[in-house]
Amino acid sequence: MKSRNLFVKIATFILFGLLILSFAVWGIGDMFRTGGHAQQVAKVGDTVIDQRSFSRELSQEISNMSRQFGVRLTIDQIRALGIPQQVINRLISQAILDEMSARLGLLITEEQMRAQIFENPAFLDATGRFDRNRFAQALQFSGMSEEGYLAILSTDTQRRQVTAAVTEGAVAPRSLARQLFAYREERRVADYLTVSNDSVGALGEPDEAAVRETFEAATGNFMTPAFKDIALVHLSIADAAADIAVSEEALAAEFEARRAELSKPERRAVTQAVLPDQAAAQALADKIADGADFEAATREATGRGPVSLGILEEAELFPEMAGPVFELELGKASGPLQSPVGWHVVVVTAIEEAEQADLETVRAQLGEEIAQAQAIDIVIDQANRFDEAIAGGLAIEEAARGLGFNSRQIAAIDDRGLDPAGTAVEGLPAGSEFLEVLNETAVGGTSLLTETLDGDYFILRVDGETPAAPRPLEEVRDDVVELWRAGERRRLAQERAEALMEKLDGGTTLAALAEAEGLSAEQTEPVTRFDGNPERTPSALLSQRLFDIAKGETVLVSTPDSQIVARLIDIQGADSSAAGDRLDAISDELAGAMRNDIFQQFLASLQAEFDVTINQPLIDQTLLGSGY
Repeated sequence: MKSRNLFVKIATFILFGLLILSFAVWGIGDMFRTGGHAQQVAKVGDTVIDQRSFSRELSQEISNMSRQFGVRLTIDQIRALGIPQQVINRLISQAILDEMSARLGLLITEEQMRAQIFENPAFLDATGRFDRNRFAQALQFSGMSEEGYLAILSTDTQRRQVTAAVTEGAVAPRSLARQLFAYREERRVADYLTVSNDSVGALGEPDEAAVRETFEAATGNFMTPAFKDIALVHLSIADAAADIAVSEEALAAEFEARRAELSKPERRAVTQAVLPDQAAAQALADKIADGADFEAATREATGRGPVSLGILEEAELFPEMAGPVFELELGKASGPLQSPVGWHVVVVTAIEEAEQADLETVRAQLGEEIAQAQAIDIVIDQANRFDEAIAGGLAIEEAARGLGFNSRQIAAIDDRGLDPAGTAVEGLPAGSEFLEVLNETAVGGTSLLTETLDGDYFILRVDGETPAAPRPLEEVRDDVVELWRAGERRRLAQERAEALMEKLDGGTTLAALAEAEGLSAEQTEPVTRFDGNPERTPSALLSQRLFDIAKGETVLVSTPDSQIVARLIDIQGADSSAAGDRLDAISDELAGAMRNDIFQQFLASLQAEFDVTINQPLIDQTLLGSGY
């Protein structure tokens, strides 16, 4: 079996996955609010949303969005995405539902709570019964007490009761579902010709007027970037580590403290069968002991083959199984073994012997790790002292010099970290944080002391800027000429495609036109609206445009590389016989949309009733102080 740690992670993931789904509309932030005297960001009736709660939820939401986009969001991006407003709206929605629950006097009975816990898949064993150990392990791993979990469950249940009372009656008309199904599932087929832009052939040289006209129309494509002149102080863990000499005593002490960790424990390849009870496991073990093939016997007993767990250390197995499994002879089957998820019969198929660590083999690794750990502490101390120095009014170079740090002047660096030659400036802080701060800091401004994801710190001051400017025509002439040629190819290909359309509209068949023009007549697969699968259509835009014309009509679609002339030849209505579960799914989708609309209207009406007030200046202040 997988390790206890992995089991707990899976159970906890399922537990919180279900909780998160149930809180999809309003979130769970208020359940973790702390008391105190923080300023109120908003008030709903008697419920106060304090600054700490809002700040915590805001930081979490910003982190989630940053991971989703793969970049660290800036203040301007956070505002543009409306994240602060989304967070405060969610907290207000929570508070409104809590106020309404209190007004209605809703109570959750012990029986209701027990039923929800006992039916939670995260807490069920292999037989589908509630497993108290799983429940306790999941709570322990998440750091939540049973009382805390019950409080969350109770609050969530009350909110769902209020919401359900308002929205559960929403049902989408079946006729509407059928119309939406027909709209989505209608398919169209077209014959088409493709005129490649490159089919135009060789082009001559443009005259000077054409070159200059192309250059002036696309000046933005031929700009030198803006370059900033900056002063930079970079407190680097790598630099600090390079100056640390690790003593033999420190190496020996670290090795002794981590000898077990650095050694390679015995590992075993384990294959298992999981049985419903002890009797079934014993019967399988007896059959294998009598000479039966493990896989064949397992299939006969369970209806499926045994499962390989891979190569595991002893600690990665359930404690109940670890000892017996690591005492088994190679190739021998165990007797019945019980774990929290059932009964097992196990076979060890391979053994990797343990290896004891040797100081000489790990000397370099330990030296680097010790130096790295010491360097982290050094850099944090440097950052604290440096922050105090610049807070006293010193320029960053003076503060660095006074503390024995290095500062550097970079005369020209663009928003990508490149110099005027297009070469990456060396020695910059790693990660996206540096470029974000560089681009956000205006001329004359000094950034905050910023920590990178790698643990380094940096601060910069922008002393000047060379604005972006058009590059001289002679410097980019070759690129301008190629741009003119691409435009000419596109223009000429489009003219040819328009001429083909006129012939088609005049009665020429597409097949005859293809033969006369030396083109290939092709046909799309039946496509739905916005179908972009290249195996069915040459262009998603073509699929869309086919639904704008009548059967027999033609359409011209431009792509970056070609022009497509198509004639609609068939319209296939949705296959109602294939609707089946699709109609049920669409009905559920429509009903969900209706319930959401009703819920939003319900919240809006309660918001007026419960006298909601919002402290917008404090929201803005909290965002500015969030460190983004």
